Amino acid sequence: MSNYLTKIIYIPILTILLLSAVGLSFAQNTSWRATPKTVKKVNDYLGELDKIGYSGAVLIAFNGKPLISRGYGYSDVERKIKNSPNTVFDIGSVTKQFTAAAILKLEMQGKLSTDDKITKYFQRVPPDKSDITIHQLLRHSAGLSGTVGGDFEKIIEADFVEKVLNSPLRFPAGTRFSYSNVGYSLLALIIEKVSGQSYEQYLYENLWKPAAMETTGYTRPNFDKNLIADIAVGYQMEQRWGKPTEKEWDKTAPYLHLKGNGGILSTTGDLFKWDQALLSDKILSKEAKEKYYHPALRDDETGNSYYAYGWDILKTNRNTTRIWHNGTNRVFYADFYRFIDEGVTIILMTNKSLNSSNDTGRVISQIIFDPDYEPVVPVPDNAANRAFTDEIIKLTLEKGFDAAIESYKNRNKKIDLLENVINRKGYELMEEKKLKEAIETFKLSVFAFPKSANAFDSLGEAYLEAGDKKSAVENYKKSLLLDPQNGNAREVLKRLEGK
Repeated sequence: MSNYLTKIIYIPILTILLLSAVGLSFAQNTSWRATPKTVKKVNDYLGELDKIGYSGAVLIAFNGKPLISRGYGYSDVERKIKNSPNTVFDIGSVTKQFTAAAILKLEMQGKLSTDDKITKYFQRVPPDKSDITIHQLLRHSAGLSGTVGGDFEKIIEADFVEKVLNSPLRFPAGTRFSYSNVGYSLLALIIEKVSGQSYEQYLYENLWKPAAMETTGYTRPNFDKNLIADIAVGYQMEQRWGKPTEKEWDKTAPYLHLKGNGGILSTTGDLFKWDQALLSDKILSKEAKEKYYHPALRDDETGNSYYAYGWDILKTNRNTTRIWHNGTNRVFYADFYRFIDEGVTIILMTNKSLNSSNDTGRVISQIIFDPDYEPVVPVPDNAANRAFTDEIIKLTLEKGFDAAIESYKNRNKKIDLLENVINRKGYELMEEKKLKEAIETFKLSVFAFPKSANAFDSLGEAYLEAGDKKSAVENYKKSLLLDPQNGNAREVLKRLEGK
């Protein structure tokens, strides 16, 4: 599914701590200077990723100037076509911030209000959903299901709306956060109803064309024979998944399981144009952007970390703001980091489902902002390492942590564990309420990856879920020490320690 991953590495959205109350104010005049040493360090790291199979495109800009913009690996392995800055990728849930911007544009045009209830746009809304507002859809606080079908599953509009509206709410509207793709698909339908245009055409005329983005959309700019060649082929490990445009679509766009919440095609260059356009008022007004980044928040939130309108907002340890979103369908992956106070933009797109790729944006940002940080090159995500990781996880669950560690120590040194695979299994166990097993699994991760902030953060979360506050605090502190930008750990510690 088209997914949003706040902690970067396969963490279910239900585990995200999004604390907010008052809007963050952006710092001023804190532009970050790119030193030759920093640029070299980033390039060296990307070069190491290239050696272990990274496949995609990267753009990194300082103060409006891209200093790194290149491709890695192949957009089409069979035809030996290499990725480049012109390669078109599926950006997954990065799509959502476009949907949110379109809603705000319609509000600027006086055609709707984010306070409108969905009963204004949809008929036969059940009583338990009649108070849901556009604002709540944008912030994932409506209580709607996450999904009601697969990305490319055929469905007509009437059936989709009926299915969504008849699904049980996760919680009363407006009371909590729960990531919902279907909420953004409803927003896409509202855009079409209000504008009288297709979702894509409205976004093109009002967002992308003014930003000079001509390689962004589902079918725009009418992906002809020349441009189709630039669309990357997706690969699941080594197996060809294909191009998004080869999948089952509803004429010129995906069906509603994906439309509006994911699946937009774009390039690193076009997203950078969007990044720069948002720094001006030519597309969204100052007032609209204030709502975009700082919407009204719930009483139980603080202003340090929250989901805004299509963006995740975080106050960094430098007292600046990180504006971010990512997206994946487990084949393609995209990351979009915007440190607009500091003039730093990081855009990454991949077309090969290597779990290790998902942490690249965070690592690059840490290289940039922490001169003492030494990145660790991920373990190659190959068949041998995946099989070994599955074996050690199974041993952990069947015979215990000590037996697994003994086997790990005696391994063939040419194979190793994959942190992301362990992390994912730990969260699957947490969802199943197998907390003891989850803790043992995460302990395996921190043993094998003692320099991973995410490993300690995940173990802390498992301890917290199990009611062991002391152990949770201990591991969150270790995570924050390894990564001072880990806003999740910082916010949890504030809550647990009452600071």
